[in-house]
Amino acid sequence: MRASDLLGRTVHDHDGRPLGRAVDLLTTPGPDGTPVITAVLVAPRHRSRFLGYERPGIQRPWTVNRLARVIHRGVREIPWTEVRWGPDDIEPAAS
Repeated sequence: MRASDLLGRTVHDHDGRPLGRAVDLLTTPGPDGTPVITAVLVAPRHRSRFLGYERPGIQRPWTVNRLARVIHRGVREIPWTEVRWGPDDIEPAAS
């Protein structure tokens, strides 16, 4: 599976309500060194370019911090185990 298969797809909560679109994937190295998806960043309104400043714990200049807050407000990190893809989306094929 490629990241492009997931980015832009609609993510829903457990009740089927849309949360927004997947805009970024968070990964950690797996046991064999390959990336394992741990969470998905979901934007409720728009799909914009992300530079990493929307992630918690990232140090940034205060001007960039304020701008990132405005542009990326509403972005949420959804754990991979809780991600539900939209009913209209075709499930990605396993590679």
